Amino acid sequence: MNNQTENRMARLWKLLDSSPKPMRLDAAALALDVSEKTIRRDLIRLNELLQDADSSVKIHKGTFVLEVPSRDAVNALFESQTGIPDTQAQRVDWLATWFLMNGTATVQSLADRLYISESTVKNDLNVLKNELKPFHLTLTRCSEGLRLSGPEEQIRNCLIYWTRSGKIRPDFGFDEASSQLLSDRIRDLLEAEGACLDEYGIQNLLLHLKIAASRIRSGRVLTDTDTVPQDLWQLASAMTQTAGSIWSLEFPLGETENLAWHIAAQKQSGALHIDEEEYRMLLSALKTTLKDADALYGTQLAADSVLLNGLTAHLSVVLVRLHHGMVIDNPILKEIRSQYPYAMEIAQLAATGLQEMLGCRFPLTEIGFLAVHIGGSLVRTGNSRKSRQKAAVVCTTGMGTSLLLLARISERFGQDLDVTGTFTIRQAAGLTREDADVILSTVRLPREVTLPWLQITPLMTDRDMAVITDYLKKTQFAAPVQSLFHPSLYFPDLNLDSRSEILAFLSEQLYRQGWIDKTARESFAKRESLGTTEIGNMVAVPHCMEGTVRQPAVAVAILTEPVLWEFGPVQVVCMIAVSHEFLRKENGFFLRFYRRLASPALIRTMIQTRHPDLLKDAFDKEDTL
Repeated sequence: MNNQTENRMARLWKLLDSSPKPMRLDAAALALDVSEKTIRRDLIRLNELLQDADSSVKIHKGTFVLEVPSRDAVNALFESQTGIPDTQAQRVDWLATWFLMNGTATVQSLADRLYISESTVKNDLNVLKNELKPFHLTLTRCSEGLRLSGPEEQIRNCLIYWTRSGKIRPDFGFDEASSQLLSDRIRDLLEAEGACLDEYGIQNLLLHLKIAASRIRSGRVLTDTDTVPQDLWQLASAMTQTAGSIWSLEFPLGETENLAWHIAAQKQSGALHIDEEEYRMLLSALKTTLKDADALYGTQLAADSVLLNGLTAHLSVVLVRLHHGMVIDNPILKEIRSQYPYAMEIAQLAATGLQEMLGCRFPLTEIGFLAVHIGGSLVRTGNSRKSRQKAAVVCTTGMGTSLLLLARISERFGQDLDVTGTFTIRQAAGLTREDADVILSTVRLPREVTLPWLQITPLMTDRDMAVITDYLKKTQFAAPVQSLFHPSLYFPDLNLDSRSEILAFLSEQLYRQGWIDKTARESFAKRESLGTTEIGNMVAVPHCMEGTVRQPAVAVAILTEPVLWEFGPVQVVCMIAVSHEFLRKENGFFLRFYRRLASPALIRTMIQTRHPDLLKDAFDKEDTL
């Protein structure tokens, strides 16, 4: 039995197998941390399995013992048939394997197999249906009960994804010897082509071929599309011919074509050696694009090496597809747009910049994949929470006192200040805004120091703490989010037909009412030209990128009819006017704002009622910028 899915029945069998003498029911219950009643029920299930091996478990006077003619036969039987799922998660994974491997079944037969009620099976099937939705797969009725329905490509994608993740462990029907032989032949073919693939890449290719062969045997094949990377066709053809010879199977042209694309992805992802010049080109384009995003949103994406490496590998695959006119489906696009609107907007901005540098247009499905990478970076770099001011420390009284001072600052102001290091007086003169927002110094600093600084004592007295606290109160902008909304900037029935007209109208209102200057007014359209600001859920959130914001504000418009923005319809527009300096210090603002707008119920009610305070009231009074 697979150790990963070992459950109570498996542990009970091990107790039996290791004990030739009768075992007490209460001892087994204690060992498995269950009741005696549960042990009795499990023994009944076990007896049903043992019938095929002419064996049984005898229960007598509070004890039980295994009676078998051959323990080897029972071990083999148990290995193949037990592993009955105990929890709902295990049952759902079992059901996923069953249906993905072309199984059909009625609810009643599934209940019998899993030793649960039909109502429990129905609940488990509903869970499975939800997990299949991102792959555009579902369970439908057929003459045999239920079966899996959906595009063949998506069934294979699901098989690959869930097998790699360990969620399912399907048996594709190929023995270890033939799999190892094919693995060795794949290495030989790659070596003959002068390519090198690591063990993980070899296993990926082997899994791809196993799934393809399994699907071919069941009569489910891919048709050719006449789009294939020609430089890899010969290698893919050699691999499918080799696999076919070993497994006595013929791979249609569509399967060879699909394998060629898989090899292209391996090659471009870095599993196979990637061209160094192409890698440098992609890395340079990414750094430029992400620096532009950082400048606009106050993020730190360009400094995230994990993001840069991941996106470089990802884009290598994407460019192969796009240059050959292939657009793949993104089964989780809807979830990405609704759950990660902030990352999606940054991804749309990045895609616009990359399109210009790389010479190909990114469809929305690919932008969604970019958003996943960017969302991960936002979590890693802490942009989902309020940023701390950077503080440099100048202390001239020795190492011991410096360490004590640093510890005191971190203990008292760790949530507000990020100490970037200790510096000499001479070094302090060369510090810039990139290095720190403020300097805490134990001595008076010379005029050459351009950053704001506070003089404190080496022992960090109560007076010093008061000085720092007073500084933080003056520099931290903590206005309530509700203060951004004003009656004069609310337009509940805006009757305009295009994105440009809407942007022009709202930015003009902000300008005329004195919230922004002329440069900021013009920058809304400029920002939109860099990438759409729609975030899904029929909402767009345009914002300025230059100029002066005299006072932060949000202009809100509910359109009389939805307007096609770029990728989808928009009916609620929230035009945000906040300064670039504010975004640099408060880079989690957009994320927190977008989370409110991601509620379908809120947006639906806004459109239906046009009530002026609905969005404002979505923020608590304690919700500050």
